[in-house]
Amino acid sequence: MQNLVGHAIERFGRIDALINNAGYGQFGGVEVVSPAQARAQLEVNTIAPARLAQLVMPLMREQGGGRIINISSVAGRIVVPWGGWYAASKFALEALTDALRIEGKPFGIRVVSVLAGPVESSFFAKLNIVTPEHLDVPLYNRVHEHALVRRTKPRPSAWASEEVAALLFRIATTRRPRTRYVTGTTGKAALILRKVLPDFLWDKLIVRAYGAHSILNNSPA
Repeated sequence: MQNLVGHAIERFGRIDALINNAGYGQFGGVEVVSPAQARAQLEVNTIAPARLAQLVMPLMREQGGGRIINISSVAGRIVVPWGGWYAASKFALEALTDALRIEGKPFGIRVVSVLAGPVESSFFAKLNIVTPEHLDVPLYNRVHEHALVRRTKPRPSAWASEEVAALLFRIATTRRPRTRYVTGTTGKAALILRKVLPDFLWDKLIVRAYGAHSILNNSPA
C-alpha cells in the first residue's frame, strides 16, 4: 500500500481520489468460521481501506482536498445468515466511513460510502466458502446447502459493472456528492424493508428467501 501511494505521488504529484474497492465475500456460519478466517476477512475488507485512507489523507490535506470513496455493501446495513463475518466487516467499514467523513470535512476531504447491491462480476464465483464439515448435524448442513445455492444464483436485477464505474466517476467529479449511495433496486428495497419491519418479521422473510423454511418447518421439535 505504501508503494502504491508513493508511486501515484511520484507519477502524478497529487492524489485527487481514492476508491477502496478491494474485498472478498465469505460464506459460512458464525459457528464454523475460524478466528483466522474472520481476521482475514476484516484485514482485507476493513483494515486495508482504513490504512489506505491514512496514507492519502496527509497529501489531500496539503493539496486542499480530495475524495475517498469506500465500496461498502448493502450487507453493511443488513445481515443475512451465513454472511455474518462479511457483514461485520462492512458494518465496521460503514462506521469508519462516517468517522472519516467528519474528520476530513474541515480539510476539504469528502468521504463517501457506496452500499453495493448485486453487481455482475466474479464476486460470487470467488466466495470463500467455509463448510461445516466438523458439525455432524444433518439439519444444519441441509440449511447451509440451501442458503449457499440461494447466495450464488444469478441476480436478474444486478447492475452491470459499467454502471457502477459510471456512478463512481460521478461521485469523484461532482462538486457536492451525497454521503451515501446505494446501487441496484434490490439493495434499496432491502434497506427500506429492514428499516420498517420488526425483527421477527424480517427474520421470517430472510428464512423464506433463503429456502430454509421448509426444512426448518419439517424439523423435529
